[in-house]
Amino acid sequence: MLYIPTASTGWKQNPVELYLSSLGSRRSSITMQNCIKNIARVLGHENYELIDWSKLRTSHWTLIKKNLTARNCSGATVNLYLNAFKAVAKAAWSHDYLPQSAYLKIQAIKAVKYQRLPKGRSLNAKECRALLNACEDGTKAGVRDKAIFALMFGCGLRRAEVVSLKMSNWDCSRRSFTFIGKGNKERIVFLPKTLDSVIDKWVEVRGVGQEVFFPRVCPGAKEDSFIFKEMLSGSIYRILQKRATLAGLGKVKPHDLRRTFATTMLANGCDVFVLQRAMGHASVTTTSMYDYRSETQRKEICRALPIG
Repeated sequence: MLYIPTASTGWKQNPVELYLSSLGSRRSSITMQNCIKNIARVLGHENYELIDWSKLRTSHWTLIKKNLTARNCSGATVNLYLNAFKAVAKAAWSHDYLPQSAYLKIQAIKAVKYQRLPKGRSLNAKECRALLNACEDGTKAGVRDKAIFALMFGCGLRRAEVVSLKMSNWDCSRRSFTFIGKGNKERIVFLPKTLDSVIDKWVEVRGVGQEVFFPRVCPGAKEDSFIFKEMLSGSIYRILQKRATLAGLGKVKPHDLRRTFATTMLANGCDVFVLQRAMGHASVTTTSMYDYRSETQRKEICRALPIG
């Protein structure tokens, strides 16, 4: 069995930690750290800090890929691990731990080719209205939840970006939010005119004296009161499930609202490169994966076929 040796001396700067610290998103850091921990186990170590990353070679990727294949991991998962493998190699090379010849060979490893049906769903206009209407329960929390969903499917924000919004990010005159999103990228998103009243109502209810744009609801209070601390991103998931059930939409995931934004923008003639910037993607290829128009159109055509 091919394993990687234990480092004889401790690292002044561990390549893994160098890579993880460069990631702008906490969720991305956790995901990649878990990948690297699993890579370390495949290579014969319980702790990635003890691995001699200067000995990393393409043969080690062959072993890792074989292990992932044996576990029936998807092509997306295999490529995620390959990205982690290459990233650690780059960090080791950039700090003179890994020889350049080994680094270049590792970077030349090709990703797994695969094609799967798109995950999740895109909501249509009727479903979006139903979701917003499900929030109209006469509570402050309902006004907040309605504003959250409006931003997610109206501007394409990720749930982590929603919970980190500050009042200072909101430009009332331009009807826009400017913030630092995933990957430490600054971007500006513009609110659709049809959703102006939703955000205005929320600002009126929350007031303008605190920074956190979407505060937590005080538990156990007779009347809604806010705790001006950031919500947890997991709370968005739970709130969405509750409101989607009330709206009769079945299961809806937070990222489905982002997919809805992308699909709606493209259906209205938006250039894919403009959409790429609006969504904060590094690659237009990633943006194209959010296009659910063909699936929706195919379903409508197939369901309407005059057969039988």
